[in-house]
Amino acid sequence: MSAAVTRTSSPWTAGLINLAGREAATWWSGGRWRLHSLVWSVILAGLLALMVWVLPAVLEGAGVQAADGDVTATVVQFPELVAVIVAIGVVLLCHGLLLDERRNGVLEWLLSKPVARPAVILAKFLGQGSGLLATVVAIPWLVVHLVLSLAIGELWNPLHSLAVAGVLALVVAFHLALVLALSTLTSSRVVILALPIVAVVAADGLIGVVPELFHVVPWSLGAVASVLLVEGVLISGWPIVATVGWTLVLLAAGAATLQRAEL
Repeated sequence: MSAAVTRTSSPWTAGLINLAGREAATWWSGGRWRLHSLVWSVILAGLLALMVWVLPAVLEGAGVQAADGDVTATVVQFPELVAVIVAIGVVLLCHGLLLDERRNGVLEWLLSKPVARPAVILAKFLGQGSGLLATVVAIPWLVVHLVLSLAIGELWNPLHSLAVAGVLALVVAFHLALVLALSTLTSSRVVILALPIVAVVAADGLIGVVPELFHVVPWSLGAVASVLLVEGVLISGWPIVATVGWTLVLLAAGAATLQRAEL
């Protein structure tokens, strides 16, 4: 009875917990999470400080009138820029997660054990995602929140910051799922790197040509986050819904492709 239940209830998740723990350990068992938290905090907070204090001072020195010292007007584009940086960062950090294991035989070794192939994809998404969300979004955005509060001389609305962090978490989740899905379709590192980065860079221009795409592509999340940060208003929930949907589709596609792949 129990054996039958095991066979029928977990054909896609066998070994998931152990695999996810293995992936998470690459972040949490050593100092990697501290290093990345520091690096990403410096990047994001440094960029914000540049926009709030350095750039206005440079413009003033050049005789260009700044935006009347209005911090909100200065930082309104900041989340859009952060979304692009985070998306590219996730692609660069994660493009080899599955590819390298396929090339060095680790994946074949793992699958020789009682492990379901779809569980490999889900485990990487959950385990690596935990480290990415903490070190690329949560900790750096807390530092950004402190810098924003310092810039305006009072506490920046924490609900606005929390909402933006949630949107950035979706950016991380989607691009991690995208890289994993691509890694099951091709063994070309160039393709796995280039396609997501080109999409990130070209998205604004494409949306400008076809405005309706704003509501159905994940690359609209930066604009959504910008309004959330300054006004706390969700201009459209469709990009959020679409991103969740695309992320699930990519994970399912990656799992199905790996299930059929010849290793």
